[in-house]
Amino acid sequence: MSKLSTVQFESAYAGMIAGAIPLHSGDIDRSVFMVAQDVLGTARLHFLVAVDRDSSTVYYFAAASSAFTSIPAFTTPLAAALPGHPQHHGDGIYFLSDVSLAVAVEKSRDHIRLIANTPEVMADWLAEQSERAVYPVEGNEAWAMESIPGAYRRIADGISLSASRYSVVVAAIALLVYMGSAIGISVLNASADKSSQAHMKAINDAVTRIDFVSPLSQQLARVQKISALVVRAGGWIDEYEVKNGNEKFILMMPAWITKDYIDALGPGVIADQSVDENLIRVARGAALPATAPTPKPMKNKPAAMRR
Repeated sequence: MSKLSTVQFESAYAGMIAGAIPLHSGDIDRSVFMVAQDVLGTARLHFLVAVDRDSSTVYYFAAASSAFTSIPAFTTPLAAALPGHPQHHGDGIYFLSDVSLAVAVEKSRDHIRLIANTPEVMADWLAEQSERAVYPVEGNEAWAMESIPGAYRRIADGISLSASRYSVVVAAIALLVYMGSAIGISVLNASADKSSQAHMKAINDAVTRIDFVSPLSQQLARVQKISALVVRAGGWIDEYEVKNGNEKFILMMPAWITKDYIDALGPGVIADQSVDENLIRVARGAALPATAPTPKPMKNKPAAMRR
């Protein structure tokens, strides 16, 4: 991989995330895509996936494809943090630095997170990790991050090669069926029936396992998570505020939602019927009109008795 310019380095790594989801028997790439899409707020993604069957965990890097407009074929030596990489050393901190941005991937058991900040801030943070092994990755074997269309092409190419012994037509049909099913499944996620509730809960459970260090990244991920949950339920965000780290919100959601939706929003959430019987208000840190205590009327005190 040719060395990135400072601008390219910042573009590639500033918005990148790392996460882990449980290994399952379904389509791993699609599961990672759905989780990353919920967190990053776009379906145009690049990602890198590594499966660790020993821990039954899938690790991944993901970023918005817009970050790679000036980097046609992006590869990263931070892939050394992923199990299965030839230079993976197990748990620890994998570190890469440039002029104005430094990046670390912290791997611990079945968790992984990516941290990006100025070299000075990262140096202070690394100094606090004296008990952790630190592995500089400059010069390590770099693995490519793949775009979503690229992943589909790779899988489709495999289908085409195996089907070529029969006919070009069969291969083309296989490709169209795969592409159609891949796109169709992602579109149908918007339905709010019982199956989509199960899907929402699965995605939410996976998203909550992703760690971030940057306060801005934490808050953006939180807003995106709430927005995705509310939209899937067919509701909307009425009020949202974060001040001094304290989060307040009022959401309007359909009256049919189950307790799973409320629990997914975190602790301290209350719900109450709104004026419209088909909607309920769901709030955190904010008093609801229907639940706020009614002030008691002041009673006139009897005049003091004279002795």
